[in-house]
Amino acid sequence: MDAAALTGSLAACAVMAGAAALTGWRIDAVSRRDGGADDYFWTAFGGILVILGAGVVAGALGGAGAVMAVGVGIASPLAAVIWARRRHGRRARVARESARTAAWEDLCRRHDAVVRRWAEYDVDPAKAIRYPGMHDPGHPAARSIIHALRAAGAERPAGPGSADSSAGSSADPQEMRGYADAVARLEHALALAEQDIGAYDLHHPARHRAVTSGPEPSLNRYIPARS
Repeated sequence: MDAAALTGSLAACAVMAGAAALTGWRIDAVSRRDGGADDYFWTAFGGILVILGAGVVAGALGGAGAVMAVGVGIASPLAAVIWARRRHGRRARVARESARTAAWEDLCRRHDAVVRRWAEYDVDPAKAIRYPGMHDPGHPAARSIIHALRAAGAERPAGPGSADSSAGSSADPQEMRGYADAVARLEHALALAEQDIGAYDLHHPARHRAVTSGPEPSLNRYIPARS
């Protein structure tokens, strides 16, 4: 095998390796922008044409260079595909974790909003006068809120009062559904209590206890202790 043939074979191998690397990078770019099937097809098709063309040239030169070109022609596209698939899989995992964390944090915000809304009936004199039974454990509507608060708190590992994004990223779909259902039941219980207790107190006025002014209490004060 003369030097010219060896040089030609090495050049063909370099072209194949470069084409495979460039094709892998372009496929990764298509994945990043969420391209369609046509984008993947034409990107891969162009790279395959270049690799096959360089392989034909190396094969025509013959000798050991042709054997080497076959190896490069198989290994380089395979390596590019593996690299692109791993990059795509990593992005998909990050996207799923981000979406799960965002959903968890939204549930935490909704949970905290309900707790704050319920606490206002204790610290806001106007609301405390209008709904004196909202914090009365003896009232059926108030009891339903307390039960819903306990259920929502049990479904939230970090505990009400702070949105724990790490808990959201590690929560499985079943935990997410359980917490979402518990928060929805809590919101529903408070909405019903606002209607029922308001209507009840219009016809059954109760003696209002004194309300003292002061700084807004922590949300944890209004979370019933877990049994």
